[in-house]
Amino acid sequence: MADGGSGTPAVVTPTAGVDPCVALATSLQASPGVYAVLVGSGLSSAAGIRTGWQVTQDLMRRVALAEGVPEEELGNAPEHWWINQGRADPRYDTLLEAIAPSTAARHAILRHYFDPPHGEGGPILPTQAHRALANLCAAGRIRVMFTTNVDRLLERALEDAGAAPQVIATSADITGMTPLTHARATVVKLSGDYTKLDMRNTAEDLAEYPAELREIVQRALDEYGLLVVGWSGDYDIVLASEIARCPTHRYPTFWAAFRNELTENARRLITLRKAHVIETAGADEFFVDLTERIVRLDQRTLRQRRPVALRTQRLAPERTTPQGWVVLPLLQLRAAAAVALPSIEELGLIWPQQRDNLVAALGRADITSRLHLLSSNTPASALSPDSEADREGLGVWKLTPDAHQSGEAASYRLGGNAAAGLSALVTIRLPMVGANTGSIVIALDIALSLMKQVRLAEVARLLRDGLILTSATLPATLEDVLPAEAEVTLAELHIAAPTTMGDITARDNDLHQRIDLSPLGKPSRPVGPTMGFAARLAGPLTEDEATVFVADAVEYMALAAGYTDPRIGIRGLRHELGIAPHAPQ
Repeated sequence: MADGGSGTPAVVTPTAGVDPCVALATSLQASPGVYAVLVGSGLSSAAGIRTGWQVTQDLMRRVALAEGVPEEELGNAPEHWWINQGRADPRYDTLLEAIAPSTAARHAILRHYFDPPHGEGGPILPTQAHRALANLCAAGRIRVMFTTNVDRLLERALEDAGAAPQVIATSADITGMTPLTHARATVVKLSGDYTKLDMRNTAEDLAEYPAELREIVQRALDEYGLLVVGWSGDYDIVLASEIARCPTHRYPTFWAAFRNELTENARRLITLRKAHVIETAGADEFFVDLTERIVRLDQRTLRQRRPVALRTQRLAPERTTPQGWVVLPLLQLRAAAAVALPSIEELGLIWPQQRDNLVAALGRADITSRLHLLSSNTPASALSPDSEADREGLGVWKLTPDAHQSGEAASYRLGGNAAAGLSALVTIRLPMVGANTGSIVIALDIALSLMKQVRLAEVARLLRDGLILTSATLPATLEDVLPAEAEVTLAELHIAAPTTMGDITARDNDLHQRIDLSPLGKPSRPVGPTMGFAARLAGPLTEDEATVFVADAVEYMALAAGYTDPRIGIRGLRHELGIAPHAPQ
């Protein structure tokens, strides 16, 4: 129900004896979006891309060769020749404009370096590291990426992964940008983009960022953890300075070092940030390994969250008529959940404000929409003849007539009195004052007093939406009432075709009359009037989890009722519910 009261996600910091890669994977899995990634030229050079400075050097070399300077005179540092000629400091933009005065000509030259066509060294494709990082972003693990590279390999990988980012490459891009915390993916290109003439690559360019870019960098360094991959810390002077002078950092820093080779500047920054070094054999190996670790942790989390079926049930519907109904309906569906309270000392009461919130949440709930839809599609000829009451529709959730209401109990009804058509009851019961421990029980009862059989898939959808209401929506609505340690620990589903009217009056009724169970095959014995399923939970159920829960519950109840081989029917049910044919074991 809560995060321990801190309001911040759990982030693992490596301690002695803990592999920092394990700590990083654990934090990314448990606290998605907490880390920003800084990637340097190591990622792009592995794909065959030149750095911005290498492009500038090659442009100087082109100028020299065009002026008749012998290749051997230039060596590996054409910038020395350039400066010895008394020319201004070499800049990417001025060199490019001098060589190619038109936009089309400039684009052709740049494309040769960063996106060459087939037959001219292209296409240059994202590496495994690019794609693994993009997949982490698509999964919500990473949302903010800084890069000193001017190519578009990272953006291309993100688009291929279905996580097209907002790209910040110029000061103009910052105006009107979506805040980092709200954007699904953001790529901040610290050295600019190769298609724009304000790319930063000279010593002067890299000595200072525009104020608006510096603000984004400083905020990220303070508010996010940092993962550095493929960056030496040597050439990007202003970035190194920003990292060094950041006064605070709320989350750890991890530095992936190729074969543990670190420059002096990198070692200085690692010391200042108290960063944890991860030795790698390259960015590809690092990101693939990190992804595999997170996948294993996800699988473990899923196993821990998987409901554990229980043989006993304690939240079954009453055998007498509940307050709010005049009879037991022909078919009663119950979804119930228990919220465990280690202590009730901090448990509040249900005040009027909480009641307002409950009614609002009930009105928005999917189960309410589903019941209204089912009611509107039910012809009058399908209604039970047990009542002569006029059918007026379900209306809205209201206080249940004659039901006990107090600071420890609340009951609301949707629709009529269960004699005909559809109606529903929600009840919430807190432990009585004076108890030391206990559970809050939240139950939804649905009455289907219809003559026509209900399809099994429709029953499953009603139970699913009921589970979401009782295990997630209403507990969240009661957060102000619950102590921080309260957890949803139990959920139950029940299907009943009562053989009495809720008093001593008997009637002929069974589940086969009320629900079309034929997809499950033929039972080995009479099914009887009730089915039930209970399971221990590790927290509130999401929609996907509740859907799987219901499918598993129907299979369990079918086996318990004597259906020896319901596999075909369960496979069809799962298909109708939109989940895989077989649940993970």
